[in-house]
Amino acid sequence: MFSAHTCWTMRALLGASFLAMVLGMLERVMAFDLTRNDNLAVYWGQDGAGNQQRLSYYCKDSTIDTIPLAFLYIFRGTGGEPVVDFANTCNQWDDPVYSGTALANCSFLAQDIKTCQAAGKIVTLSLGGGTGQVGFSSDSQAQSFADQIWNLFLGGKGSIRPFGDAILDGIDLDIESGTAAHYAAFVNRIRSNAGLTGLTASTFAEARANATAHVNATSHHTTASKDSKPVADVTTASKYYYITSAPQCPYPDAYIGGALNAAHFDAVYVQFYNNYCGLDQPSDYNFATWDNWAKTVSSNKAVKVYIGAPGSADAAGEGYVGVSTLANYVSDAQKKWSSFGGVMLWDADTAYTNGRFDKGIKTDMVTSGAKFAPKQALRNGMTHTTTKTPTTKTQSAEDAASSTPVEKPRAESRFFRL
Repeated sequence: MFSAHTCWTMRALLGASFLAMVLGMLERVMAFDLTRNDNLAVYWGQDGAGNQQRLSYYCKDSTIDTIPLAFLYIFRGTGGEPVVDFANTCNQWDDPVYSGTALANCSFLAQDIKTCQAAGKIVTLSLGGGTGQVGFSSDSQAQSFADQIWNLFLGGKGSIRPFGDAILDGIDLDIESGTAAHYAAFVNRIRSNAGLTGLTASTFAEARANATAHVNATSHHTTASKDSKPVADVTTASKYYYITSAPQCPYPDAYIGGALNAAHFDAVYVQFYNNYCGLDQPSDYNFATWDNWAKTVSSNKAVKVYIGAPGSADAAGEGYVGVSTLANYVSDAQKKWSSFGGVMLWDADTAYTNGRFDKGIKTDMVTSGAKFAPKQALRNGMTHTTTKTPTTKTQSAEDAASSTPVEKPRAESRFFRL
């Protein structure tokens, strides 16, 4: 028989286990929050280490918050449709394509996308890449392409849907070739189609919350039934669609810099690698410049700036640093710059095979983020109580007013991303 002490101990353990299980369930479905300073964006799609798994594989835990699918790399392919390539998972050579086009039918990924979204992550589509055949000749062409993307991948009603009935959460622009013009028109049209003109992620959430509160306050507290009406929405949108970009760290970016100033972006995943201002060059590292851009130049003063880093030494030509060094950069950014939103990694495959580099940096980022933003509750089941002392030196804010795009030497990667 069990003693009273043993029974009490068992009850306590069971209670603790139940609490941990409930908390674990809650955190797994926590909605993405752009305002945090510990978000992790990780690109998926290019099989960086030769061991890429299905998309849902990377959503099994709470490490990653945002997954840009890389890439839609040709804007105007056969039959006027764009072309996507997700390496070993879905591409125009190994998978069925829509008749008269080179656009692969990746509808089998619909469930993966919805699985990740159900886990509280956002899944976006990245356009461009290092070998992208991209660009526009006019604003009208950019707007037409935005309509096409809207109907193919976002909230539109296109006759073909490469991801089946899954609706992506937004678009990422990783523009590294072509011309720099007309991308603002593209972004503005996406936001217009989404009903987001004049709204940020925060004001959209507030509008939806106010709408819900209004309906609840005027419902006479009646119990919902099969005949109850859906919650009213004071915005014209039923979903927020995120627009991000992945500029090179030299400021201003040669290809997307003009659009970053003229259109509303929610976040920029600055590539601090394969450049003279990379993480391996602390004297030239220029996050301060990007912070200044976010606060004084960007059309969205709430835009978040991420530190873009390689997931392993093989993921970039240069710029790779270990988790502890990257964590120092992160802690420094969380302490100094309110625009800091988190870390971007290239890519999921390399980060996973590099000893879960993604989880290592997320753990440190959440820990230090809680120190500098006490109201930001710890998540992801990480309960570290120690923080690293920032050691990375950053240069003073540079003059961000220059409007002339500059190109700096870059080392080429083995993959699409330069």
